[in-house]
Amino acid sequence: MTCTHASIIRRRLIELDFGYDSLVMEESAQMLEIETFIPMLLQSHNSIEGSRLKRVVLVGDHYQLPPVVQHAAFKTFSKLEQSMFKRLVRLNVPVIQLDQQGRCRPELADLFNWRYSNNGFSLKNLPAIHQDPRYLTANLGFLHTFQFIDVPDFQGRGEHAPSPYFYQNLGEAEYVVALYQYMRLLGYPAEKISILATYNGQKSLIQEIIARRCKNPIFGKPAAVTTVDKYQGQQNDFILLSLVRTESVGHIRDIRRMVVALSRARLGLYIFGRKRLFENSFELSTAMTHILSRPTELMLVRDENYFTPRPVSATVNPEAIVTIPGVSALGVLVYQMTQNIQSMQQMQHQNQIFMLSQMTEPVPVEAPDNSIEASAVDMDDEDE
Repeated sequence: MTCTHASIIRRRLIELDFGYDSLVMEESAQMLEIETFIPMLLQSHNSIEGSRLKRVVLVGDHYQLPPVVQHAAFKTFSKLEQSMFKRLVRLNVPVIQLDQQGRCRPELADLFNWRYSNNGFSLKNLPAIHQDPRYLTANLGFLHTFQFIDVPDFQGRGEHAPSPYFYQNLGEAEYVVALYQYMRLLGYPAEKISILATYNGQKSLIQEIIARRCKNPIFGKPAAVTTVDKYQGQQNDFILLSLVRTESVGHIRDIRRMVVALSRARLGLYIFGRKRLFENSFELSTAMTHILSRPTELMLVRDENYFTPRPVSATVNPEAIVTIPGVSALGVLVYQMTQNIQSMQQMQHQNQIFMLSQMTEPVPVEAPDNSIEASAVDMDDEDE
């Protein structure tokens, strides 16, 4: 249960004489320090034996986002955003740090594992990563498993804010939705794709565009359209990330938020942003060096789909590689693919109707033979 729920039902748990010896707290690095004490007080105190609680295990990652504190003064001067997990780490309390990951492809892990390398420690990959078929298969229809796609001004504008801090970027939103549509047309399951943005304004804009452009049942809706902060602790096979800002880096400058954004994908990560802006950010320089090791124009592979696996190490025919120069070009490609699929569906539907009509066509029935009946009548006439 959550800490909030635990505080709400504490009285009821005490009435039930609820007791436990061990307490495990997940995502404890994202809890307020005061929230961490709540689960420790869910059982009544025995005046003779004392507390039954014997051990507390805190599980978390202090390299990712801390607790959310809205009040700037409390956050800055009172250090209220410091979790108990982070405090214990700062006090050099012995910790067990995991040294291997098994959540994503090795090349995706390289985007963030540098953050966990210090004092001779480095984050490696579990052996299963090199054996699991999911990680040995390329992302069909894509040349790369991750890319930073440089998005210039769209319709003469980059970022804008209809209201304070409600940042939106129409070019990136259209690009993200078009790529989602492309993946769905190739057969990628909608529940395997999540769309993330760094601001609530962009999240709302993407949701509006999806509602407008994905009415066709072919597309459906992705597993999630949300912000990076809200998606901490979750992951999906494919992540489409919009960085939104074009005038200043914004709060993604916090390297903890960047680590969260880069570590949500298992199989594919496609980032949309302004290259000129983010490559010059000192705080993000290490991450951007890894991300920009690939071309900044979206590179696709034609004549592939989700159901025809290609080994990740296989060489792609250069003639099959398609470079997408911008959002308009991807929109045209998606339109053409949609028309082709709808034409095929119509032909299949017509063929099915034809086959059904052949199966239900009435069988000709011969006229009944009345000769026996007629002869009987004749015999009766003769008797008379």
